[in-house]
Amino acid sequence: MSGFILCFLYSCDNRYNKRMIYEVPNLTSNQSEFTDRELLNATYSDYKFPTNFYNENLGDTSLYYVNTVSVDSLENGKWIELSTNLSEKARYWSIKSTYENSQFKQGVNNEKFFEFIRIQNPKDNLIIKFRTHNSSYFTRDDFDLLNKSNTIGVFTKQTFTANEFKELIDYLWFVRNYSNGSAKILSSFPVMNQQTIEIHHYELFIGYGDFNLYDEITLLKRVFEADRISGEITVSEIEIRKINGEYN
Repeated sequence: MSGFILCFLYSCDNRYNKRMIYEVPNLTSNQSEFTDRELLNATYSDYKFPTNFYNENLGDTSLYYVNTVSVDSLENGKWIELSTNLSEKARYWSIKSTYENSQFKQGVNNEKFFEFIRIQNPKDNLIIKFRTHNSSYFTRDDFDLLNKSNTIGVFTKQTFTANEFKELIDYLWFVRNYSNGSAKILSSFPVMNQQTIEIHHYELFIGYGDFNLYDEITLLKRVFEADRISGEITVSEIEIRKINGEYN
């Protein structure tokens, strides 16, 4: 009986145990199988993505990709990120995508994007990097965010390599999820085929539970496939498994 009382007082149910200590997991770049402990460590430590993953130090700024809604309206029923090979057009779209009388300075213009930084505006003090895809690198002309399909864009870079394609896919994940605490990347690696190149992403999606509920951790596999000739990119997704996280 005393053992039962002791167990009751200190709780044999791990839901009420003191929270575990989590360490940044030591994962390999092409890892495709993960233990529950690795998933928990990745979820609750400072881990975000692998060491060879594309990333930017954004500081206090945020990113915004100009699109058909920001420069026009929702009247056409589509939300498509814009692309051009002209810096002047990218600047025009950036100005049109925010408040009148906003002030901009030019940011980085590189093979991936044209960037103009909003440094002042009439409404708030937020510094935003407005970006337009460089059409000689990547276009999303047929990818509507309001009506998504498995074709996510075209890699327009000529004779791209597997590592260059990986950088594009990692970049696209980063700019969408850099501030998303519910999304993490466990591994990212290329797989070569005769006609296509694939990038395999093993990802975590974390659903944080309410009081008296477990967090729900989902392990996903996404495969991005680019046609070597056309550059068209498609994506497929499977859910590998779910595990319980911490109890709230």
